[in-house]
Amino acid sequence: MSNSLDNFIKNISNFINLSPSDMIPYFVYYLCDESQQPVTPKMVYNCYENLSLIPYSNVSAYLSRNSSGKNAIFIKGKSGYLLTRQKKEAIANAIRDDIPNAPSNDLIDLSIVEGAPFYIKKMTEQMCCCYDTKLYDACLVMMRKLFETLIIECFERHSSANEIKDVNGNFYYLSDLIPIFISCNHWSVSRNLEKHIKLVKKYGDLSAHNRRFFAKKKEIDGFRFEMRQSLQEIILIIDYENWDRSNPTSQQ
Repeated sequence: MSNSLDNFIKNISNFINLSPSDMIPYFVYYLCDESQQPVTPKMVYNCYENLSLIPYSNVSAYLSRNSSGKNAIFIKGKSGYLLTRQKKEAIANAIRDDIPNAPSNDLIDLSIVEGAPFYIKKMTEQMCCCYDTKLYDACLVMMRKLFETLIIECFERHSSANEIKDVNGNFYYLSDLIPIFISCNHWSVSRNLEKHIKLVKKYGDLSAHNRRFFAKKKEIDGFRFEMRQSLQEIILIIDYENWDRSNPTSQQ
C-alpha cells in the first residue's frame, strides 16, 4: 500500500503541510477506493505510519464526531466509515484539478513529437487534450501556435532566424511566415504542405479571433490527416535529434 499511497498524496496540493486531522478525509477517500469497503480507525492510523507522519491523536473520535449533523463528512456503518457523497466529490474534483489530463492519440499519434523538446511536446499534448475534451476552439488555437512555433524553429535550426524578423527584431505573424517558409531554399517541402498549413491558420484564426465562430469536431476531422502529415514533415525538416543548440555549426 505504501507506494500507491505515496503516489496518491503527490496528487494533492500541499498535502504534507495539512494538519493531521485534515489528512483524515483524504486517507478515507484513498482507503475506500483501494479496498472498496468501509474504513476503520486502524486503517487510517496505518496510513500515517506508512507515510512516516505523526498521526492525529484520536482518529476514532474524529471520525465519529464528523459523521453526524448537517456538516457531516463521514457516514458511519456497522463495519466502518465512508465519505459522504458531497465530500467524496469535492476531494475527487480537487485531485483532478491537480492531475494533468493524459492526452490520447485520437487527434494525432503523439510519437511524432517523441524526439522534440519539452515545450513542443507540451503544446502538442495540450492540443490533443483539448480535442479529447471537446474544446475544439482551444484545440485549433493550440494547433496554430504549434505550427507557428515549429516554422520559427526551422529557421533557427538553419541559423536564419533573421529572415523571418521585422526591423525591430520581432518574428513575423503566421500569415507572413508561411510563404517565406514554403519558398525558403534551406529545405524543400512537399507539394501540398502550403495548402495544409493554410488550413491550420484559417481555422486557428477563426477560433482565436471570430467571436461568432465555434469549431466543431467534424471541421478538425476534415483535415486531421493533412495536419498530421504537415506536422511530421516540419519536424523532419527541423531534425531535432541532430540539432545541437550549443554548437552553431550544427545549425547548418
